[in-house]
Amino acid sequence: MFDMFFKKMFVKQFDKLLGNQHKPLESYDVPKCPRTASEIFSQMTEDEKIRFISGKDSFAIGGIPRLGVPDFWMSDATSGIRGWDAPVTVFPAGVAMAASWNRSLAKEAASRIADEARALGITVLLGPGVNIARVPTCGRNFEYMGEDPYLAGEIASSYVQGAQSRGVITTVKHFACNNSDYDRHKSNSIVDERTLNEIYFPAFKKALIQGGSLGIMTSYNLINGEYASQNKYSVGEVLRKRWGFKGMAVSDWNSLYDTPKPLKCGVDIEMPAPLWFSPEKVKKALSDGLIEQSDIDFKVLNILNALEKIGALARPSADKSLHAGSPEAIQTARSMACESITLLKNDDAVLPLCASKLHRIVIAGSMSSVPPTGGGGSSFIHPRRPAASLQHELESRIPGLEVETKLDSAADVTIIETGFSRLLETEAYERPYSLPAKDIKLIRKASGFRKKVIVIVHSGGDYETSSWSFDVPAIINAYYLGETSSQALCDVLLGDACPSGKLPFSMAQRYSDYLSVRNYARKPAAFSLMRVMVGQGNPKRRKITNTRYEEGLKIGYRQFDTEGKNVAFPFGHGLSYTSFGYRRMAVEKTGDDVTVRINITNDGKVRGSETVQLYVHNVNSRIFHPDQELKGFEKVTIDPGEDKDVEFHLGIEAFSYFDAEEHVWKADRGRYSIRLGSSSQDRRQEADIDF
Repeated sequence: MFDMFFKKMFVKQFDKLLGNQHKPLESYDVPKCPRTASEIFSQMTEDEKIRFISGKDSFAIGGIPRLGVPDFWMSDATSGIRGWDAPVTVFPAGVAMAASWNRSLAKEAASRIADEARALGITVLLGPGVNIARVPTCGRNFEYMGEDPYLAGEIASSYVQGAQSRGVITTVKHFACNNSDYDRHKSNSIVDERTLNEIYFPAFKKALIQGGSLGIMTSYNLINGEYASQNKYSVGEVLRKRWGFKGMAVSDWNSLYDTPKPLKCGVDIEMPAPLWFSPEKVKKALSDGLIEQSDIDFKVLNILNALEKIGALARPSADKSLHAGSPEAIQTARSMACESITLLKNDDAVLPLCASKLHRIVIAGSMSSVPPTGGGGSSFIHPRRPAASLQHELESRIPGLEVETKLDSAADVTIIETGFSRLLETEAYERPYSLPAKDIKLIRKASGFRKKVIVIVHSGGDYETSSWSFDVPAIINAYYLGETSSQALCDVLLGDACPSGKLPFSMAQRYSDYLSVRNYARKPAAFSLMRVMVGQGNPKRRKITNTRYEEGLKIGYRQFDTEGKNVAFPFGHGLSYTSFGYRRMAVEKTGDDVTVRINITNDGKVRGSETVQLYVHNVNSRIFHPDQELKGFEKVTIDPGEDKDVEFHLGIEAFSYFDAEEHVWKADRGRYSIRLGSSSQDRRQEADIDF
């Protein structure tokens, strides 16, 4: 009870801090300034350069009035534009985008978000988030894209391409190992180099190189003893040298802890305001010989070049031809929500429901009256269009339907809508593993009626199911689906849409099954206002705690498949209202390139989409490898009785590992098994090759 009281206090203050409603910009004239980054840089004074590398008004890169350069605004944006006084669209959260396994739809959603940004005068989106779901209770898992770096990297790259094609910079976050929000300012992630490069870096690399992101955001935590905002290995060696990143690196808000170190090797811009990069501290570091003018120039040019590449230096701040909350944006949000919904269980084909046979239903549970559009924290958007409840949607589609909100054994169907509110699943602290006790009690009672029971769960990651799921015939994982959540759920419940979402994370039988939680806070969901607030961003009031990633590469399905451990629902799992056949697998190797083909048939009676997943297994490796790793996926939509050919192209990187002794990527020569299936544990076809 006291936990919830203090959480409400914290969230209220957090909303107040982050929820300032900026007015849409109305600058439609092209700014009168030099048109290129080099021209602007050549005319900047030393003071202007120093001011340029720290934020202004919490969410802006300060302009240069003397040169006619305007402010450039940023916005939290994974699920849509937050903090602006406009009817923006609330999209599904990052984990839901990953659950769609749909690259083109992620690209389209990001382009819609970027259009709304341009309509309001926003130049930089603070997202997407790609931190790996190392532990199921991380408070920000819902913002990220699951447990697998390949999946996260593919969806994030598509997001980046969509947003930047519309003239807005993305900042992929939070680089790196921000896999827990438990004491995030005080946590030292101790990770071996191979694990960093194979698990925690790849999604960032793909978003930057394949996606072309012009921005990246560093994290709060330390990585192997050095803060991420000034980390010589992650920023200096990997980001700048190995990957050749020439864009701008932005700090997370209040995540600097020194002046000369990040100036020498760290972020380009301190947000939200000049604290460690204040003119006084920067000039002192210069006069003391701790930094050189070239260190500042490097950062200024990184920022200016990113702005030039996106076109921001030669256009109006806002685009008056675009609008927030357009019908097209709302439809895209709904399409994404529909494709994200994951049907975990459907015994006896309980779903879809037949509307003509529904007369009386029960809708209950903590999420039934006000559907959660998103998790809490800096990504949460207060919907300008109130989100409809599932009850309202069903009543509007089925005339004469009677809906109770209390359990009734005479009802045709009982729907329990549960999950974690934004008080429970949010930035700055962790969430429980178990669903609310009162909802579990409802589920157990409803199951006793031996009628159709459907449980809908809103969550950003894995949760406990073993205590209540056995007698429940149908379970839907609904993540956080944005403002069209209930419409999309109704589409799936009534069969207007065939479910096609797949889990982007594993669901274990028990919390203790995760190796990662053995080196984690014992009670991660325990809330303390003092612990959350005191010392955040202040090195003098902080005791650093080591978080040892001793599980190494054994994250999610990489652990469970390697150990042969049973799970509740495997990574990549998701049922459909139809069935798919996998036939005629063929593998062809030319040099170091491998082509894999498979024919997929729709053997059922309705149109549906299947995500074909490709995993690679190293048969006779010299060193440890997880049993298998995702290296490809394709989502195809097929009519009943029809078939489609699916083709994958694998390069040497699909067979490579990071050699921590030589600090290079290598590929073992030998035998590999190529596995195709509908989840990590549902293998349909496989073939061996000699590589």
